[in-house]
Amino acid sequence: MNYGISDTANLDNTELCDQCRALAYAMTELTQPIMRDVLLLVLVEKIEMLSLRFEDESSLLDTKSLSATIH
Repeated sequence: MNYGISDTANLDNTELCDQCRALAYAMTELTQPIMRDVLLLVLVEKIEMLSLRFEDESSLLDTKSLSATIH
């Protein structure tokens, strides 16, 4: 869900982690439950993006180790 406000495709892992930290901090400071729920949904989406990146990297590492073992 991108409304043209920002392009999250170009974020590196460090920037994505920083955004997760900022969202988590904001959630601890807010007192309105609805706002915390909204931020929680955004945080879950960002964590999922980050998780998928690390899964992609680990699958690449597994493929490299398999090809090294074969040769």
